[in-house]
Amino acid sequence: MIGVVYHPSAAGCRIWQDWDPGVIDTDLRRIAVAGLEIVRVFVFWRDVEPEEGGYDETVLGRVREFVRIAGTHDLECVLSVCTIWMNGQRLDLPWRRGRSIWRDPGMLLRGEQYVEAVAGALTGLDNVYAIDLGDEIANVDPVEAAALRPEDVVGWQSRLARAIDRVLPSARVTQANDVSGVLGTSVFGPDTNEGLGLLAVHGWPLWSPGGIESTDSYKASQLPGFLVRYARAYGPVLLDEIGSYGVNERIATGFLRAGIASALGAGAEGVIAWCWQDIASEAEPYRLRPGERHVGLTGLDGRPKPRLAAVRDASALGDFRPDPAATGLYVPELARHRSTSYLDGEDTNVAAFHAHSLLQRAHIPYEVFTSRRPVRDYRLVIVPSVDRLTVGDREVLKRVAERGATVYLSVADHVHGWPDEELAGAAPADFSLLTENLVSLTWNGEVWPLPAEGLGRWRILVEPGKAEVIATFADGAPACTLNRVGAGQVIICAIPFERILDRPGRLAETAWHDFYRRIAELAGMAPPDLDPDVEIITGGPFTLMINHGVRPLEGIASKGWALLREGRTVYQCG
Repeated sequence: MIGVVYHPSAAGCRIWQDWDPGVIDTDLRRIAVAGLEIVRVFVFWRDVEPEEGGYDETVLGRVREFVRIAGTHDLECVLSVCTIWMNGQRLDLPWRRGRSIWRDPGMLLRGEQYVEAVAGALTGLDNVYAIDLGDEIANVDPVEAAALRPEDVVGWQSRLARAIDRVLPSARVTQANDVSGVLGTSVFGPDTNEGLGLLAVHGWPLWSPGGIESTDSYKASQLPGFLVRYARAYGPVLLDEIGSYGVNERIATGFLRAGIASALGAGAEGVIAWCWQDIASEAEPYRLRPGERHVGLTGLDGRPKPRLAAVRDASALGDFRPDPAATGLYVPELARHRSTSYLDGEDTNVAAFHAHSLLQRAHIPYEVFTSRRPVRDYRLVIVPSVDRLTVGDREVLKRVAERGATVYLSVADHVHGWPDEELAGAAPADFSLLTENLVSLTWNGEVWPLPAEGLGRWRILVEPGKAEVIATFADGAPACTLNRVGAGQVIICAIPFERILDRPGRLAETAWHDFYRRIAELAGMAPPDLDPDVEIITGGPFTLMINHGVRPLEGIASKGWALLREGRTVYQCG
């Protein structure tokens, strides 16, 4: 499903106070006529519950009327109901008085009864696609959110989801989180999904780590597809925000065109673009952040911008579903952890995002998997730049190797991230702060330069043991080893190879993806040798080709895509 975030232009975030059903009806009709299928709207908690325990029945009636009007235009709705954080400002509850919405007993009760009241106002309507507990909810109180444990988040989500299910069981419940739930250490993320029937991620390159050079860059439009693949390891996924700020129309359109196609090609159930129309309102939060008003798919005059066509054209991918992949990118159990002592640094999934870029540029289709679900028989498993491996992680990797997979693992911390000798064959002999010889990695005559940044605090000195040395550093010391395990094999790289790419511009400096092609060849795979800027995804009789580059390639426009059926182009966007 393809859709849009909606604020009425004149009312903005005062939609429920400055209620104008005529404007809303006109806007929703235009959204439907544009070919969109779903609309996301924000229900501000303070509007519904202006006093603690007291609901404004007029506002609840307006929320119901909004969904009813949307239904007359065949639009599904996503309602973000515990909305406090919006457009960079907190539209807080006047009676909260700093209490934690996640841990304070009184606020937990209020939240439960509040969502039940909103859901109850929607009974009998059949076009509520999902209820989002709260837009980027961690930003309501970042200090408190940083102190939460995963069980606090799961408990809060589950309690509110049960309350919604009691009165509106047809609605799926989600929690829409910013990128810190994947590429950061926020406790709100797809991996704390218990209690939710749908996962939601936001794709904004401007505020994402990973050395994303610009909105027009390769990595920017690759970001949504990675976020979806990651979240799909934990459940069904909706990309319920995608957009760009501070860019011209050409760049905004190209990013949406390639980014949305990549997200759908990765298996998203739907994509919702930000947002329908430029905002005329100067009330909060726009009074403090007027730059938030100019990112609509249509202008203040209602005329469509070119970016609207990029969103609308994505509906041509409605029948596309990606085939299962033979390669798995494994996310360790402690992939996103905060530093709690001198023993551990902070870890995120940024290295996994760079592994995604290498796999995509090498044309190796992949999916993300974790220890939480039954492991499929993969031919190749990638474990990038590992800081910590638990006993459970080691058991998973041993199992997939014994069943015939080639497991590649690069090491960031040799004390806690190096597998045991049964898997690796090789072992660390020591560490060294003398890293001057880590200038290159050579594998069968092919050389990759190794910039000093990103290689970590020390060098790992490797004892090959029973493993075969397949790549060396400039001084001839082992860089990569290979060990036979059951029907498969394990490749260990003694540097966090993917972290090298965590610098703006680094990805384009050399053919880093050829390193992954070498690994794929050891797994008996032969990826096609095509332009690395083109993403290729197969799904049944279809092939989706997306150009993430800034120049036209193979008949596909810059930041464009083409859908082929059995080799023949059936749709082209660009």
